[in-house]
Amino acid sequence: MSQTTYLCRILHRPASRARVTINGIGVYDRTPQKNVGPVTPINHWLLKGENLVGIELSPAERSPLTPYMDAWFVVQIVTADDQEKPLWQWEYPADVLTLGLPIELPRVHEGAFLVPEDLPRAAYLDATPEEFPPEGTPAQHAAVRELHEAFATRDVARFEAAMELKAAEHDRFYGPQPLARAEAMQRINSPWVMEPFETEDLRFDRYLGGRVAFVRRASGKPPVRAVHRDEPYLGWGTDFYMTCIDGRWRVLW
Repeated sequence: MSQTTYLCRILHRPASRARVTINGIGVYDRTPQKNVGPVTPINHWLLKGENLVGIELSPAERSPLTPYMDAWFVVQIVTADDQEKPLWQWEYPADVLTLGLPIELPRVHEGAFLVPEDLPRAAYLDATPEEFPPEGTPAQHAAVRELHEAFATRDVARFEAAMELKAAEHDRFYGPQPLARAEAMQRINSPWVMEPFETEDLRFDRYLGGRVAFVRRASGKPPVRAVHRDEPYLGWGTDFYMTCIDGRWRVLW
């Protein structure tokens, strides 16, 4: 019997900033300038039984593209096999109106949904709780630099070592992805020009008592980012999660 793939679908239009957590881990934080609708697999953040969703909405300026539209935000938990039938949903302002509450921001909401089947035990649950400031520690900086330099030098073995935990977790939760690996190898061998590695711009958001860190940059750019040497309008970059196992920070997702 195949495992159910759970997805978090978000529908968000301008005029609010939204932050969403699943079981205490931040999975969305955005102030859009146009309507967005990301759909993200979340099995790797879930547990059998009750799973908690936290939502924080705060006011933001309306987009000049839609200056007449107020804030609107929806979170749905669906399965890949039936994306039209949410297992759980919260909508602003509709759900607030239903309760007879004023349509005011900021607003905080908490909810829960059930996962009936067993899931693999995520590696971060056995990670060491770590104290670290938002600017990160030398060990965290070194782990990000390792990934940056693997791309910069096109060192496939070094890249695979840096991504070993993420690849293993992905296979356990979603099955082997040989095509994704092939695409990653093709990408690393392309003529990318890496943006400078700037330690002072890195920020590390702390979750689950320090078992998980979300890595981003204060400037808003991804921690690891590149542009194509021959086609500079092409680029890529990524934020990512890390965890500390056996005293070493490693890329988690």
